[in-house]
Amino acid sequence: MMATADRRHILPVLVVLLLAIAGCAFPGRDRAGPVAAAAVVVRTAEPASDDEAYCAWYGDAREGILYFGEAAFWSGLRATGDPTADLQVAGPQRVGRFDLRSEKMLEPLDVGGTLGKPPRSGVWDVLAHPNGRIYFTTYFEDSGYLEPASGDDVALPGLGVGLNELALGPDGSILATRYGAADGSGGSVVRFTQDGALITEHPLSAPPGWHVAPKSVAFDARRGAVWLTTDLVAHAGGGVRQDARVIDLEGRELARWEEPELQFMAFDAHGTGYLVERHGPRLTLRILDPADTGPLATAGRQVLLDDAFGVGIDFAQDLRIASDGRVVVTRWSGRIDVVDPAAPGGPSVRQLTLPGVAEGGLYYTAVLENGRICTTLCAGLTVVCAAAP
Repeated sequence: MMATADRRHILPVLVVLLLAIAGCAFPGRDRAGPVAAAAVVVRTAEPASDDEAYCAWYGDAREGILYFGEAAFWSGLRATGDPTADLQVAGPQRVGRFDLRSEKMLEPLDVGGTLGKPPRSGVWDVLAHPNGRIYFTTYFEDSGYLEPASGDDVALPGLGVGLNELALGPDGSILATRYGAADGSGGSVVRFTQDGALITEHPLSAPPGWHVAPKSVAFDARRGAVWLTTDLVAHAGGGVRQDARVIDLEGRELARWEEPELQFMAFDAHGTGYLVERHGPRLTLRILDPADTGPLATAGRQVLLDDAFGVGIDFAQDLRIASDGRVVVTRWSGRIDVVDPAAPGGPSVRQLTLPGVAEGGLYYTAVLENGRICTTLCAGLTVVCAAAP
């Protein structure tokens, strides 16, 4: 567990933010759209702890295995109203595993040994790196990586605390967003080597009276740029808004905008970008080809996903690019959008709505493999699978 002084500086931003946005997730979930006719498979692992309610978070897949973070963050917040409640009880620190071929849970991988003392924070994000390692963040405590083949895990204390989401960077490096800094200043973008050595850290600026907390991150190899989504938290408390940013690898800002709201983004190996954006009640996928020019906030072509998006109760939490080039967008509500950018006549959109397995459950990461979609669900340690639409 991090030193009390460090946590004291990081937590005020998290507390203000989560108390402001908690209502977006707590009331329930958007049930729009039909449940797929094909059989739905729901797999839930045994509870990680008798003392805390862990759930499945962000995931990433490699070689037929879906890896995902396990954390008690949401249950602790819901029960107490305190975003730090997960830290009040020591518990396991694990990366969950799900076999995408057999559609069965596998034994989780314990990474708690990286801390050298009983862990308290759960695992938040994971990155299945091409080098075979699984990198992970815990936000409140150290990040690290594990070797699935050997079970060895390595802590990366030199990166500091507050790391949130991960993405593959240039030349095999790793990008991470630091949601809050230990000195109470705004967040930053971190780049580190495969062995955990810090390469660069670029603090982000905020409008006067606001604190910036970066969330999702993606690397645009064609432009040599890092794309970000952020939360902006008012210093006076109570106010929260979002913006999107693009910076180069030296930290220079290339673009910044608030409208449309960028909710998630990813780039494929050819340099094509896929950006999920909200324009009022409309949710779209913007396809940014490598040759596209013009303002980064608007360049590319738009594909409509939803013209009656559940603003305030739903969110596009993740986007994954399948091996066949299709793009899979996951919403909290379990509405999954599958876009084929190469379909004859232009991009096609097919949709699947997964069932509400538990009240208040949030879907996080869907992956497509062998004609099936499997999605992590923050309602216990749960993965839900169904035929791809």
